[in-house]
Amino acid sequence: MPIINVTSGPMTVEEKKELIKRLVEVSMEITGTPEHGNSVLITELPLDAMGIGKKTAAEVLGDK
Repeated sequence: MPIINVTSGPMTVEEKKELIKRLVEVSMEITGTPEHGNSVLITELPLDAMGIGKKTAAEVLGDK
């Protein structure tokens, strides 16, 4: 029973749905587990809580 953890910046509901769908499809293909045997956990972080080099992601991406 694979559990896939994803940590990312903010995503739309549609982006999360597509990510979950594709991750589960690939996991099923590789592991042979049925659809209901796969779980995806998405943790969204605000861009000011993520660092890229010495700056926040918000600074790098121009949101701050």
